[in-house]
Amino acid sequence: MGPVARYCSTPARIAIVLGLLLAAAPAQAARATWIIEEDRPHPEVMFSFLGGWYLTGFGGEFRFAFPVAPDGAIEYLNESMAIELGAGYQYFLDSSRDFQRITFPLTFRWDFHLTDLWTVYGAVGAAGGLPFDSPHANVFGYHGYVWPVAAVGCFLHLAQGFDFRAEAGTLGILVGVDFTLGGAEPTAEPAEPAGPAAPI
Repeated sequence: MGPVARYCSTPARIAIVLGLLLAAAPAQAARATWIIEEDRPHPEVMFSFLGGWYLTGFGGEFRFAFPVAPDGAIEYLNESMAIELGAGYQYFLDSSRDFQRITFPLTFRWDFHLTDLWTVYGAVGAAGGLPFDSPHANVFGYHGYVWPVAAVGCFLHLAQGFDFRAEAGTLGILVGVDFTLGGAEPTAEPAEPAGPAAPI
């Protein structure tokens, strides 16, 4: 009789998974502490790659965001503001045939940094859609569009400079990843107290 293969039983697997989760819990708990009332600067430049359902079809896009108000507008909240530019591709169907177009969203985004794990945001702006396989290849022609953008979304900060991102709004339902360049400016060290004045 040959050697018997040994496998972890189901209870053992559950115990291993629980052990790993418990080991990671203190670090995750620390990152989940509320920081919304800490007024921190956020001068990061961000690149996002998103894809999903665009109301009229499927597609994907990349976006570039640069800060316009790293400290936000409210002194006692941890928030910031950015302008986000993008370009993307959509494939969609109508009653007669399929079409393709490129899109150009431009939005103003207001981020609220809840914890070191989660940031939520609202965005408003506009997007243009240009069909490139249509005889009417302009944003005001058939299958083109100029569309208002209103959306809410979130970032889940998975690692330094790398986030999961999700968004829902008038463009559609999108998910993807985000890469951050730069970081918060270091807090200045408090000045040393001045010593007693020397006698004259």
